[in-house]
Amino acid sequence: MRLIMGGINGHYLRNITENCSRDTEEVLAAVAYATDASLLFDWCWQNKIPLKFYGRLDDCVAVSVPILASFLSKKSPNFVCRLVQHHHAKVIWWRGVGTYIGSANLTGSAWYKNVEAGCFFSEEEISDEMGSDLLDLFATLDAHSTPLTEELIREMTQRAKALAAAMPDPKSFWASPSFTKWSGLVQTAPKSASDRRRQAFLEEWHSTLQDLRNIGTKISLPENRPAWISESAPVGAQTDQFLHAHYYQRTFDGRKANYAAFYELNKGRREGALFEAIDWWRRLPTAPSNEDEMLNITAPLLRSSLTAERLGSMTHAEFQDICLGVHAIKDYARRVPNKAVSLADDSTPYTIPEKVAALSKRIWNDRSSGGARVSDLLQHVLYGGSNEQLPERLWQAVTDPKWKIDGLGISALGELVGWALPDRFPPRNGRTSKALRSLGYDVTIHVE
Repeated sequence: MRLIMGGINGHYLRNITENCSRDTEEVLAAVAYATDASLLFDWCWQNKIPLKFYGRLDDCVAVSVPILASFLSKKSPNFVCRLVQHHHAKVIWWRGVGTYIGSANLTGSAWYKNVEAGCFFSEEEISDEMGSDLLDLFATLDAHSTPLTEELIREMTQRAKALAAAMPDPKSFWASPSFTKWSGLVQTAPKSASDRRRQAFLEEWHSTLQDLRNIGTKISLPENRPAWISESAPVGAQTDQFLHAHYYQRTFDGRKANYAAFYELNKGRREGALFEAIDWWRRLPTAPSNEDEMLNITAPLLRSSLTAERLGSMTHAEFQDICLGVHAIKDYARRVPNKAVSLADDSTPYTIPEKVAALSKRIWNDRSSGGARVSDLLQHVLYGGSNEQLPERLWQAVTDPKWKIDGLGISALGELVGWALPDRFPPRNGRTSKALRSLGYDVTIHVE
């Protein structure tokens, strides 16, 4: 985490945009006031980065008319602007890079002249709880927002002219039928907010689980299964590797996955998009991204290593081997700061296996606040009750201090569950959700 205070400490928001275009998958921005498109909007458009922007809806025209007109003129589903009453946040999430939370609006003064203060959290520093809260923020704004239309711009243009001429009565502005009216948030007790997040998580997880099962039913049919996949391969594992291949071979533009753009393209034709992906998959003469090795070698080893019996006697070396086979853990290890896993914080080019070894050692030596070791945590999630209650135990594992261990988030645990119990729970990690999203499925991309 670093403080962004402009001229006070030399850390400017522009430093983020100047250096992170290659790694930004999409931008979610909730910033009340916006008058300068060059700060963020033009950057997204020029770098082909999907953007969803939520500005403030009020009678003072918080988002300038030229900016609103610019969004509408582009006519792009990947460049979205919506306005919301009672919105005063300043949050920008460069997904894949990190999040700014602070005081700066999207104005030249805020970015370069004013005394502003905020914090930038890298993607690795965004916990599951924080990520869930951020997604809740954007979902709340979206649910109460007014979409950008010609009618809305007409109202804002008239209002801007009236403001320039005098100080008109705000009641006349709010009488417009073009706006989505919202009374704002009511006070919510911490417990009820936590319960709401839990319920939303469980509903989304169960829904996506069924989507994965439905896809598995289709891609495991003999006529849809590539010749290099054994018919004995678990359906859940086949589903994961189908989505793995689709994601890396069919959604990338250079180094960047355009899953957000594909979602907008396919959300109204989900069945068609899935059919096209399955047709591509079944015709593959060889595995495009080592899916055969994962299905035939790694997956069986993971399954045998994650039985209740093996977990009871698991050694650090065995846990490290498990980590090396889990995509979400390897991806997190690649991104985690060296010093966070007790490696030299210098320019040493550590390999992925070296980073995984360091991360696995940290996790292995860690304990939850309830004294649970990683073997206890996995035993609880996988075998601590009925299969029907497993998603509930997943929620506990990432939110309850009694069980939570840093470094094992929802992506890692969701994938581990799938490799241990692939016949019932297809593996699910951040990449799985992005692949589903690209096919038009309205799923949540949890923090990795």
